[in-house]
Amino acid sequence: MILTQFLRILSVLALGAGSFFVFAMTLGMWRFPDAFTRLHAGTKGLTIGAGLIVLGAALAAPSLLFGLRIAVIFLFLMITNPIATQAIARANYRIDRSRRHLVLDEYQELRDSLEHNHDQPAP
Repeated sequence: MILTQFLRILSVLALGAGSFFVFAMTLGMWRFPDAFTRLHAGTKGLTIGAGLIVLGAALAAPSLLFGLRIAVIFLFLMITNPIATQAIARANYRIDRSRRHLVLDEYQELRDSLEHNHDQPAP
């Protein structure tokens, strides 16, 4: 009885915190100026916010097996969201118009130095 009530309280707290992060993600994606900062807000908000919401749902699950299924969804989300966001960011970087607003482009500097070193003959 006490454990069930404790799990329900944790579930409500996780759902509330997750909702806050999802709201902050939405606000960040609406207010941030460029695609890269919007992707940052979206990744953090989705990974943490949706993760907490799924965790809250797992804590409120009617059975242990159902809770474990929700935990598998949580793990899948934690693995795939950062990978997908990195792929989206790389594709967006390759579009020239997204790079014109960058103040510092360390990735391009690294690519240029690697190409320059590749062109030189080996000693």
